[in-house]
Amino acid sequence: MNQLSGSQLLMLLGGGTAAATTLSPIERIGLFKTSVANTDKETARLQADPAVKRDLARLDRVIANAKTPADLFKDPEAVRVLLEGLGLADQAANIGLAKAALLSDPSDKTSLAANLSDTRWKTAAEQLGFAGTGLETLRSTATRETIAKGVVDYKRLTAIGEKSQAVSDALYLRNMPEDTAPSVYDVLGNKVLRRIASTLAGLPDELALQSVESQARTLERSIKVSDFADPRKREVLINRYLVTAADKVTVNDPLAGLGITLNL
Repeated sequence: MNQLSGSQLLMLLGGGTAAATTLSPIERIGLFKTSVANTDKETARLQADPAVKRDLARLDRVIANAKTPADLFKDPEAVRVLLEGLGLADQAANIGLAKAALLSDPSDKTSLAANLSDTRWKTAAEQLGFAGTGLETLRSTATRETIAKGVVDYKRLTAIGEKSQAVSDALYLRNMPEDTAPSVYDVLGNKVLRRIASTLAGLPDELALQSVESQARTLERSIKVSDFADPRKREVLINRYLVTAADKVTVNDPLAGLGITLNL
């Protein structure tokens, strides 16, 4: 899984300040469809957003002035933007971990990036290539564009996630690169895929108390992990997940009362 997609990130778009209420399957399906339909419009809006532009400009300045990859981690705000673009926004406060993991060599089986249970670190370290190319890969046009896209996707998806974590998860799964074929350990090490797989398989949270090997065996008996690699089968999984998952949404949800029909 060497290709890093900003859409791996996991967190989503929304608003509303009213008290929370349980979101029904029909409402989750409706929000999912609306979010998919509005992707291009919201992406364009966020690309032009002054706050997003400021964030990316700050990261660009830090990258331009850095002499080594380690210099990047002297600026917490730049690290925050970088991690948002890499799908690791929830780790923005862990600068020490980010520095140690991303500077390590993911091809070395003894490295920190290769041994963390959260496989996003290894994917990000592979994408940046600090251990092998220094700042060269990060300064390339392709990598900078990927990170910028990741930041925009993070902002867009964060708002959706504030309305429904389940819809956020479903969009994450839908946007996985088509050549992505996660192993059972990749699923266990990815908090979004783990949440989706555990929900679909009806597995309890207590599964996490077992050894990783036991968790893998249990999950493999309950769900076909290979289905995550097939875009058509993903759609089936998404529909099942949106019906099965339980989350919260604000009372003033814009989809409420629209009479959206469920079509599985």
